[in-house]
Amino acid sequence: MSDPELLPPPSRSTIERIRQLAERRLTAEEFDAYVNAPMSDAERQEILASIAWFKRRYPTPALRLAAARRAFRQWTKSK
Repeated sequence: MSDPELLPPPSRSTIERIRQLAERRLTAEEFDAYVNAPMSDAERQEILASIAWFKRRYPTPALRLAAARRAFRQWTKSK
């Protein structure tokens, strides 16, 4: 198997544009439009598949709670 082709790094202007988009402040109207947009069938299926996986991986409420607590501890350590 051959090594994958490496992509060139993005330019500074591309990185800056992405940063601007990621850090911009939305107006109240833009936020409402985003939050209230209808969910697509693809999004719904992805969410349901994630829930199904999580329930298989952690079949009991106790295991689910323990997983959530571990994830929260990891998240708070990374801050």
